[in-house]
Amino acid sequence: MSSFEERLKQVEERLNRQELLAASLGSVIGAAISIAIWFQVYMFNPKLGVLMLPVSGVVIGLFVRFFGRGYLEWFSTIACMVYAITTLVAWYMEIIIGGHIPLIVLAGLFFVGGGVANYFAKLSMPIVLEEAFERLKLSDNFPEKGTNIKGITAVVFSSTLALGVTYGVTFMFVIFNYQLQSVQEASVEQGQQQRIARKEIEVTEDALSQFTTSQALLYAHAYFSGYKFTELGSYTRDFPRSMHKSQMILEHLMKARGDRRAQFILGVLLQGNRGERLVNLAAEQGDHYAVLYKAFYAGCNEDANTGNQILDNLYPAVKESAIKSEIESVRSYGYEPVCEEIAKAHFPHSFVRGYIDLLR
Repeated sequence: MSSFEERLKQVEERLNRQELLAASLGSVIGAAISIAIWFQVYMFNPKLGVLMLPVSGVVIGLFVRFFGRGYLEWFSTIACMVYAITTLVAWYMEIIIGGHIPLIVLAGLFFVGGGVANYFAKLSMPIVLEEAFERLKLSDNFPEKGTNIKGITAVVFSSTLALGVTYGVTFMFVIFNYQLQSVQEASVEQGQQQRIARKEIEVTEDALSQFTTSQALLYAHAYFSGYKFTELGSYTRDFPRSMHKSQMILEHLMKARGDRRAQFILGVLLQGNRGERLVNLAAEQGDHYAVLYKAFYAGCNEDANTGNQILDNLYPAVKESAIKSEIESVRSYGYEPVCEEIAKAHFPHSFVRGYIDLLR
């Protein structure tokens, strides 16, 4: 047997080892792996999703090459069709574009992916066998003849299966990711609830008796505003808000300790007849902020003379800078700017800031 005949025989042996069915299955496996990686890459950084176009082409082409061990164009066709199906599913699931990408760049990457899928999908004959391979192509014994039906069947089979598998994989990842996010959100919410629970205090009589008046007033303000101040003036955010607990603390201070400032603040929060009555009682007992608001009530009820007289008598005796500032503001701009504020429940930090200094 001549050396050429030996090479011809080697070519035939290589061609006989080709497996279109195996190539089809390999392409589907490659597509499933590609779409799984694609989804994870997109979730990690959406801007990187578009780079999976050429990467998926390489993966699918290599799987067709490994499983099919083919030299015919049908193997490239299988790889390119499955690559196109995978890209279509990725587009449908919106995991390709994670930002503004020019259409020409997107199209370029798509065709690059198709090109590498085509390149890697089929094997090339060694140089020493190329002449024999070309000679065999021209003969009646070349395996390509009569394989059209098998090739078409393999392409249709792989494309259909790839469509179902890739869509199923991405759908599974979507469900898994949704469940994972739900678990994470529940964990975060639970953590927030635990942090809130650590911040909160009991508002029972026994529990509140353990706090100083200054501490209790700051907790009352925190429950109203969501800002927890210290006695030195620093604060933290996201304190759990509760008007009810704020009022309970103030009522405890008013009844158990006879605190006039707590009585005044409770009146401001309650509003209405009872609220105004508490403010007036606190004013009669000498609370300067309550006296200030008594002047505000008079001024906002078209009795500016009475209000001004109260403010004139109050100003020399006041030690809290916030109250002095309020009086000076009314003297400059009148009562109108404060009327809207005092008509609704409010609890600024100034209610307790200067008062705490006096309690030290």
